[in-house]
Amino acid sequence: MRIYTSTADKEVTQWISSPGYFITDLAGIIFNKPSRWNIVALADCECYTIHRDDYNNIGNIIPQWHYLEKLFIAKCFNSLEDRVFTLLSMSAEDRYKQLLQSNRELFNQVPLQYLASMLGMTPETLSRLRKKVLE
Repeated sequence: MRIYTSTADKEVTQWISSPGYFITDLAGIIFNKPSRWNIVALADCECYTIHRDDYNNIGNIIPQWHYLEKLFIAKCFNSLEDRVFTLLSMSAEDRYKQLLQSNRELFNQVPLQYLASMLGMTPETLSRLRKKVLE
């Protein structure tokens, strides 16, 4: 699954999810804000959705939900912090190598322009880095 938005001149990929992971527009479900993100499947998959009202009532069904929700949101926040840190502190080559090490399978499953956008670089830069690392 890919979460992205369109600007006047390009699409910006926020994240590409591997199988088994959640993907959401957290501000939309928590704060009832209109979504700024689009979510699209990049491969055949099973996708489960939940209506906001049902999400808000989970605590009435699952006693530990509020604790689990807090952990989930903390994990989302931590992922966001990690992503901001890499974009601000790492070179394009280091970001590429990190993604290659942690999610190598994405490079065979996802169009490279989406990965480039997610890494904060142009497709041409990603292509040069791939060639350099493969040499």
